[in-house]
Amino acid sequence: IGIILVIILMIIVYRFSGFITGVCFIIYTVCSLYIFYLINGVLTLPGIAAMLLGIGMAADSAIICFERIKEQLKIGNNLSKSFEIGNKTSLSSIIDSNITTIIVAIILFILGQSSVKGFATMLIINIIVTVIVMVYLERQILKLFIKTTYFDDKLNLFIGVNKKKITKSKEIEVPFKKLNFISIAKKYTIGILVVIIVCGIATIFTKYNLGVDFTGGTSITINNNTDLTNDIKELNYTLKDYKIENNNSTYIIDEVLNKDEIKSLNDYIESNYELSSDIYVVSDVVKKELVKNAIKALIISSIAIIIYVSIRFKFNYAISGIIALLHDVVLTILFFGLFNIEINSTFIAAILTIIGYSINDTIVTFDMIRRNYNERKIKNKDDLPELVNDSVRLTFFRSLMTTATTIVPIICLIVLGSHEILNFNIALLVGFIAGVFSC
Repeated sequence: IGIILVIILMIIVYRFSGFITGVCFIIYTVCSLYIFYLINGVLTLPGIAAMLLGIGMAADSAIICFERIKEQLKIGNNLSKSFEIGNKTSLSSIIDSNITTIIVAIILFILGQSSVKGFATMLIINIIVTVIVMVYLERQILKLFIKTTYFDDKLNLFIGVNKKKITKSKEIEVPFKKLNFISIAKKYTIGILVVIIVCGIATIFTKYNLGVDFTGGTSITINNNTDLTNDIKELNYTLKDYKIENNNSTYIIDEVLNKDEIKSLNDYIESNYELSSDIYVVSDVVKKELVKNAIKALIISSIAIIIYVSIRFKFNYAISGIIALLHDVVLTILFFGLFNIEINSTFIAAILTIIGYSINDTIVTFDMIRRNYNERKIKNKDDLPELVNDSVRLTFFRSLMTTATTIVPIICLIVLGSHEILNFNIALLVGFIAGVFSC
């Protein structure tokens, strides 16, 4: 359903080109799953989420290219020339944004645990397939149709450009002129700092709901809403927390059970209630390793992003990009604290995904700033604010479209997906929405 909705959205906005993107989405999905099958990967629930997240990233590659093609068409270039220039100018943005995301995915794979590794594996596959299918194959298919010259005078049908919007001016028309992003950014920065401080203080009282992955102990889950609280107390276990939702009951106990104790508890539940149980044990050693790897992954990812962005752009770009990432991460963490949503191992995967995706978004804006800076040959520092404003205006619609194509599958997962990855998807949703503002 998520894929179908994204395809419909692409067709509405980009017409025939959007339809070709939809065909490539299907090819992309089949290829991703087949490669995962060939390497004998374990398809976890976060892995499925990574596949749907990849759809948004694949859409982003198409959207960047289509927006650059539309810019060229609007200044009077013919379809063939616009297609050539659009492909060329969009390539660096696509490559840079995907490389930063794959850096995070590799770090996540190296340092992640179990299902997180499955998520990272699928994300790496998705990025590679995106470059092959959405960058190379899609362009070759569209090129074949352009060569027929059928769409030369049907630009609206081909990519959604109305003839009335063609100015034949040498300069690209900048949209959203009324929006002063520099001015908005200053006001937003003050506002968001106040929100972070207030919410940070509030979380001291609400406290964070840390899952068994971070607290240690044993998690007992049964596919039934039967109440086992009295049974657990009778068995002399210390009940730390429990919840009953969506016909599933989960109980957290302080004790770290060994194999014999796990078998004994399973037998007890099966004989008394005729139910099977899923028992997940986290020892103190595993807990400490998980926390250490989570912190290490965040630090290494940030350093890797700073190094790459500094090489491709400038060091101050990298620092501003990291500040934007911290904005998204901090807001997501505060959201979970305020609403007392459980934080478990997949939350780390969600945070690292937000980091990878957020820098993806930011790099597209950086690339536009660099391009405009070189074309306008800016010498006066007073002209820089308007340069940045115009660059953000030119990428604003693309940012909204990319976020929409990523959020749609995530919303589908929240509404229709398994409750086991509900918190994971909520984290992604909050982080991606925050990313629109930080970018």
